[in-house]
Amino acid sequence: MTSTPEQLTDRQRLSRFWRDYIWPQKGKLFAAMFFMALLAAATAAYTWVISLIIDQAGQMDESPDAYEAAKRYALIILPVLIIVPFVSGLANYLQRILTNAIALNAVGKMQKQMFASAHSADYAAFSREPTGNLISKFTNDVTVVSNATIRGLGNVIKDVLTVAFTIGAMLWHNWQLSLVMTVFLLAFWPIIAISKKMRGNARDVQEHVGLITSELKESFGGARMVKAYGLEASEAERLGRSFDERIRLFLRLVTQQARVDPILEVLGGMAIAGVVVFGMYQVNAELATAGSIGAVLTGLVILSPRLRALGTLNNVLQEGLSSVSRIYGVIDTRPTIMEAPHAKTLQKSDGHVKLNAVSFAYEDGTQALRDVSIEAKPGQTVALVGASGGGKSTIINLIPRLYEASKGSVEIDGHDIREVTLASLRRNMALVSQNVTLFDDTVAANIGLGDQEANLEAIINAAKHADAHDFISTLPDGYDTRLGEDGLSLSGGQRQRLSIARAILRDAPIFLLDEATSALDAESEAKVQAALERLEVGRTTIVIAHRLSTVQKADLIYVLENGRILESGTHKTLSTKKDGTYARLLALQLRA
Repeated sequence: MTSTPEQLTDRQRLSRFWRDYIWPQKGKLFAAMFFMALLAAATAAYTWVISLIIDQAGQMDESPDAYEAAKRYALIILPVLIIVPFVSGLANYLQRILTNAIALNAVGKMQKQMFASAHSADYAAFSREPTGNLISKFTNDVTVVSNATIRGLGNVIKDVLTVAFTIGAMLWHNWQLSLVMTVFLLAFWPIIAISKKMRGNARDVQEHVGLITSELKESFGGARMVKAYGLEASEAERLGRSFDERIRLFLRLVTQQARVDPILEVLGGMAIAGVVVFGMYQVNAELATAGSIGAVLTGLVILSPRLRALGTLNNVLQEGLSSVSRIYGVIDTRPTIMEAPHAKTLQKSDGHVKLNAVSFAYEDGTQALRDVSIEAKPGQTVALVGASGGGKSTIINLIPRLYEASKGSVEIDGHDIREVTLASLRRNMALVSQNVTLFDDTVAANIGLGDQEANLEAIINAAKHADAHDFISTLPDGYDTRLGEDGLSLSGGQRQRLSIARAILRDAPIFLLDEATSALDAESEAKVQAALERLEVGRTTIVIAHRLSTVQKADLIYVLENGRILESGTHKTLSTKKDGTYARLLALQLRA
């Protein structure tokens, strides 16, 4: 059985991340490692530079010819002072570029996989997770992983090499004195213990960031309602509690992180004090030169920030691993609605739709449909009516296999839709719903989503049939006008007519209409309804409607309640049926 992201060990997560995202970039990685090694060697060389400066200065003071001594000193020291910083700076510049490129390419690949996985997931599962939490994984968690990758590559390779080269140089200069710095190694035991506690705190912080993103999206998206109902103070209080909780979680995380530096600071001070005391003894006893003591002290100065970085690296890795786990949770999501191994391509459909004793239940056990059978013959308009929660939208979602029937079957032209490819199935359908989706792109691009190979002439023709061309022509740039976020600059009727134009351009034989006019005023509804009637000609239409006046011309009406079909027939037969549900609903709407 495959382990879930939460069940993977740290070693397994790191191994997978390395295998999938870092090792494929081995060319850049080896180049970065070369420049890191060069940088480490150049950094360690400063111990020789300091030793050389001190010892040469001492020899100059003892020389009878000060001028010649100074000249020799300059010829030796100046080239070293120029070459070492130049090599160090160039190597550092190149390794940083390569390291960042590796990290950015890795997280870019992760984001692409996350996006592909999120959109291939079942519609029910996709819509179940709060959008803000999902967005947080694409932004906050990816940023954490990027930073951890940069720090990880830099510290693990560059700093470890620098520590190794520097310790080697220190041992070469004065091995007895260099052993004093081993006190630093004692710091890593408490640091590891502290870092183990950080994993859960890091996950709590990241999940809460996702919650805040969702709440902000809700609050800003409902700005009209918030202002109309005077809820500014209430929203400020609600979000304020989330912000306060974020502060509490971050402070708890930072408190644990902050324990690392004092430990390293104290032990570093002890190491330097030991070097100074023991070094003075060696010089006085003529067991070492002043240059070797300076070299060891220089080595300690070089080692201090590197060891500090390695000490805090585990903190960064714990946060990164927590984010990687959340990201893998998205990438590893597998849809349950899959194509059959030998699924056939559904050619241009005749538009014959049939549900055979279909039942459907949500994951929580809620039964949405119970043994529902409906049929829409080619060219017919079939209406689904009834109170909210009756199962009408579930039927609409079952036909393109956004949901999978728990029992029974859905057929198109006699083919079980589970036996045809998803792409060919959905290519034969067009959807217009109450909640219109428009992207921050041009009018033409939004209509063109119905058929991405269509030219501008076809787009304009579709807009004319949807009664949208006239208002599009009045926009600042016509069909090239950008609509902004979700097209909110347009009226409800205008947005709906663009959606209908998109459906017309698709030219699909099956038309799914989900309460497209329920939120419109009378004038907009009339225009949209006229456009819909033109769209329905020659197509099989399955329409959900609360306003029964919009479905009186339907060839067949199904009345649903609590997931069952109570009655079916034409408007004429159902409206005259005594004690019928449809007649009762119609009477209620007429009185209203």
